[in-house]
Amino acid sequence: MDGSVAGGEPAAADMICEDGFVITDCHAPAGWTEPSHRHEHDEAVYVLAGALTVDVGAEVRLARKHCCVFLPGGVPHAITNPGPDEARWLTVCTPPPASAAVLGRGIREGEPRPVDELPGRVKVLVRGRDGSGRVAIMDNVIERGHEGPPLHHHPFDEAFYVIDGVLTFRVDDHDSTCRAGELAFAPGGTPHTFANLGDRDGRVLIVCVPAGFERYFDRVAASEAGEEAPPPEDLEAWPELTVVGPRIGEERT
Repeated sequence: MDGSVAGGEPAAADMICEDGFVITDCHAPAGWTEPSHRHEHDEAVYVLAGALTVDVGAEVRLARKHCCVFLPGGVPHAITNPGPDEARWLTVCTPPPASAAVLGRGIREGEPRPVDELPGRVKVLVRGRDGSGRVAIMDNVIERGHEGPPLHHHPFDEAFYVIDGVLTFRVDDHDSTCRAGELAFAPGGTPHTFANLGDRDGRVLIVCVPAGFERYFDRVAASEAGEEAPPPEDLEAWPELTVVGPRIGEERT
């Protein structure tokens, strides 16, 4: 897939689908439930509105807005909307279900991991070690006026789903404005950057496939919280970034 921007609120539709992952925007009415099932692909469920219960057999987890549940491949689970209102959530599946049988080598049948609302501007929800190194997911606040990084590229795919506010993305030479519910995508090797040119803070869910760059965000989160550095296994070098241009708003030379 080329670098792109997508939006809209279908009841259940893929917003982006690559060989390594698929992001789906889902809605369900009050009382909706699905039977317990399992699949080969890893799945992360991020709640955008309402609440969901995730039954993993041993326990039932309640995930409210801005909470995430990570389900490694092979774990039986069922999802229910127990509330009086419609629920909305994103699922990130790695690899996509259609290719899981082919790409399923090395699937880790670990324990599901719920992630409640975390403090701070930078929140690492899913790390590579949670799902055999296939995906990392971050939930970050982008302050108003934030200039973002210089135009750069890296070997991994990166998707940006805007949760709140308005962000500007540059993918190759194309600038796009994304509002809540819209998504920008930069395939590996594609020059890209972003900025918050609006008058209020924004919030974005970042998906990196394969994982690795979450180590950078772990270090940023620890620094901002005044905590000790993450454990040694998380301080391995993250994938290399190559700067190829200026920040959004800077004059090109």
